[in-house]
Amino acid sequence: MIGTLQAMETLKIITEYGTSLAGRMLHYDATNARMRDITLKADPSCALCGETPTITEPLTSKSSGLSTTGLKEITTHDAQELLSRGFDGILLDVREQDEHARGHIEGCRLAPLSEFMNHLDDLPRDRPYLVYCKMGQRSAHAGTMMMAAGIPDVTNLQGGIVAWLEQAGPVVQG
Repeated sequence: MIGTLQAMETLKIITEYGTSLAGRMLHYDATNARMRDITLKADPSCALCGETPTITEPLTSKSSGLSTTGLKEITTHDAQELLSRGFDGILLDVREQDEHARGHIEGCRLAPLSEFMNHLDDLPRDRPYLVYCKMGQRSAHAGTMMMAAGIPDVTNLQGGIVAWLEQAGPVVQG
């Protein structure tokens, strides 16, 4: 029910047809099968929609070099350059063992995300990290956990090993 309502709101915004719930909240009481519309009062100090907004455009990794979590990101082309110059950090693969066995970037260390908390205490804090997974989401999650644990220099490989294979080249098998 809620998913259908959300989809309908999306369609209204895209097509600019109908009245969206902007500025209002729809409360659904499943127990009594009732809905009510609640008007929300704007917050004048809101950084996004207040009287003097400080957020005026979306933060994207392409425009800032950072993900929305503050994690640095790098393209496969730049990562390949970095590695070819002799990266003095740790290349960390957070995919699972079977994915790693099918192919990985040479010189990496494996720390599967499913066991990541077991590996986190063993990771040196004084070295830079380049973290990757299949498509970049799991490594972004791992990178955020690393930063929260006090590892200051963590960079995520945008697009993961899929982008690496498409743009940068071969991987080590086995």
